Amino acid sequence: MNVNWFEIIVQIIGFLGTAFLLISTQFNTHGKIMIFKTLGSFSFCMQYLLMGAYTGMVMDIVGTIRNIVFAYNVRKGKSNKFWIYFFSTITVVAGVTTLILTWSTLVERVSWISGGNKTIALILAIFVSIISIVAKLLSTVAYAFKDPYRIRMLTLPTSAGWLVYNVVVFTLAGIINESLTLISILIAMWRFRKKPEKISNEQSEKIKINEDKNVTETEKTTE
Repeated sequence: MNVNWFEIIVQIIGFLGTAFLLISTQFNTHGKIMIFKTLGSFSFCMQYLLMGAYTGMVMDIVGTIRNIVFAYNVRKGKSNKFWIYFFSTITVVAGVTTLILTWSTLVERVSWISGGNKTIALILAIFVSIISIVAKLLSTVAYAFKDPYRIRMLTLPTSAGWLVYNVVVFTLAGIINESLTLISILIAMWRFRKKPEKISNEQSEKIKINEDKNVTETEKTTE
């Protein structure tokens, strides 16, 4: 029995990235989310490189650098507005350039699903490349926000896009990762939801405290 150790190593790297990304969804602070998102992006960057899925690789290189910049700016209280436009532009340019330069490799990678038809394979290659670019653009907007809820909301369509990409280029770790990530995001959204009753009680408590303070200050003034 011949064991393809190269393919096994490639998939192991992908599963490592999966673990990092799943862990990231269960935090409720921007900094911790970004740490594990960055580790996950870097892992998948290495996997796509070894697979010859170069558009995905370039998207994750951009994503890794972007995550570091966004995490730093949010921690320092700086605006990410300029960087959203900057990384969005880089994403589109890098994605299209990579597709043009490496289209033959990607066509070969997706040929399994086209039945050997080169025209269909080319269309699929272009299609999944566009999906990876759009997914990265959405995550660029998502990770610029400090609010974990907004990050999760925009990560849903991002993960769905990468799920399609990973199915077509056939990376088992990627498919499992995005499937579990979608489930994990929904679980995190449920865990960190704010109940209306709780918010109401908190607001009522604050109002009561403020009223007590006002009464105390009025009594002191009267004295």
